[in-house]
Amino acid sequence: MFEGLKVVVGLISFIMVYRTITGNCNKYLAFAICAIWLRFFLAAFHTITYPSLVAGFSINALSSISIAALGLFFLPLKVFALRKLAPFYFLFLTIFVSGFINLKIPGTINVLVKWCYFLVLAGAIFLSVRVQGHSETFKKLLVCFFMPVTLQVLSIALGEVKATENDGSASYIGGYNHEAAFSMIIVSFIFVLGLTERNAVKFRTTLFTVAVFLLILVNYRTAVLTILPIAAIFYYSLVEQRLKPSQKAPVLTIVSMLLIFVFVAISFTLRERFADVGTLASNLDLIFKSPIYFSEAEKDIMSSRVYLWSQYINALTNSDLLRQMIGFGPDSWKGVFKHYAHNTYVSYFYEYGYIGLMSFLLLCLYALFVTANVSDKRLAKILPLSLIGFLTMNLATMPLWNIEGLIFFAILIGVSLGNTKPSKTHLSFRTQLALLTTRD
Repeated sequence: MFEGLKVVVGLISFIMVYRTITGNCNKYLAFAICAIWLRFFLAAFHTITYPSLVAGFSINALSSISIAALGLFFLPLKVFALRKLAPFYFLFLTIFVSGFINLKIPGTINVLVKWCYFLVLAGAIFLSVRVQGHSETFKKLLVCFFMPVTLQVLSIALGEVKATENDGSASYIGGYNHEAAFSMIIVSFIFVLGLTERNAVKFRTTLFTVAVFLLILVNYRTAVLTILPIAAIFYYSLVEQRLKPSQKAPVLTIVSMLLIFVFVAISFTLRERFADVGTLASNLDLIFKSPIYFSEAEKDIMSSRVYLWSQYINALTNSDLLRQMIGFGPDSWKGVFKHYAHNTYVSYFYEYGYIGLMSFLLLCLYALFVTANVSDKRLAKILPLSLIGFLTMNLATMPLWNIEGLIFFAILIGVSLGNTKPSKTHLSFRTQLALLTTRD
C-alpha cells in the first residue's frame, strides 16, 4: 500500500516541479531543482534504485554521475574558475593524490563524483542567487521537498515506522531507506524554509514548526543538534521583527528564556538518546585510547561509535610515515572495518592522513569565514550557526558521505558565496557574471 502512495505522491511532486521550473525560474535554479528532486524521488524507491544495475552502478549512482556531468557541461566554466573555490579544489587534489598513490581508483572516482555533484549544485545555487536573489531562490527550492515531507507525514498517519535502535525507538522516515540520509533531507527543508523571507511563503512559521517536529520523529539525534541554532534564530528573529525598539530588550529577554526552557525540555525528553554525549564529553581521552584497552561498557558508548573511532585512529597512527601523511585512500575502510567511521573527521584522517584532515579543517574554517561575511545581515546570523551545527553533526556521523548531506552543504555554500558581494538584480545575468568573474 505504502509503495503505491509513493508513486502517487511522486507524480504529484513531478507536476509541481514542472510548473515551478516553467514559471519565473532562471535556468540555473531549474537545474538545481531538478537535480535535488530527482535524488529525493529515486531515494524513495530504494528497493529498485539502490541495487547494482549496470557495471556495478545502481540507478542512484548513475543519476548522480549524470547530474555531475550535466552540471559541468551546463554551467559556465568561469564559475568553476572562481578563486573562492580554491580551498575545495585543494581538498579534491588531496583526495586524488591519496587515491592514486594507494591505487584506490574505484573509491577515488566514487568520492570525487560526489564532490563534483556538490560543486555543480553549489554553482547553480550561487548563480541563481546572483540573478534572482536568495529569497526567490529558496521559495522555489521548497518544491523539491514536497515528496519526502509528504511521505513522512503519511508514514506517521499510517504507522509506517522503522525500528532503529536496540532500545526499541522508532523512526518515521516516509519509507526511505535510512534515517541518516533522510534526516538530512528534513534538515535541508528546515534550512531552506528558515532562509525564505517573511511573508514569502504562506504559513511559514507553522511549516517551520511542523518541520522541526518531523525531524525529531526521524529520531536521529545528531540531526536534531544541527537544527537547534537554526530554530533558535528563526523564532528569535520572528519575535524581533514584530517589536518596536523600546520593546525589544524586555520581550527578547523573555523569548530567550523561553527558548532555553524549550531546549531543556527537549533535552530531557530525549535524555536517554543523548546520555552518551555527556559521557563522552567528560571522557574525551577515550577517542585516543587504544581499542584493546576498552572495557565492555566503554565499547557501548554512543552506539559503539567511540570504540570505532579509536580503531580508525589507532590504525593510521601505527602505520608508516607515508600513510600517516596521505592516509590509506578513499573508501579504504571497506574490507578492513565492518562499519564506516561515523565521524567525518576521523574518516578523513584515516583515508587522507594528516594532510587530508588539515585540508578539510581549513576548508571548514574558510566556509565559516564566508558565511560570517555575507552582505545580508539576517543571513549573517543564520548561516554561520547553521554551518557550525552541520560541522558538529559531522562529529558523530558522516552527512558528507551521502548525497543528501552534500545537497545541504551545497545549498549553504551556494547562498553564502552568492551573498558575499552586493547583488545587482537589475543587471542582466551576463553583465553580473562578467562583473563577478572580473572581480574574482
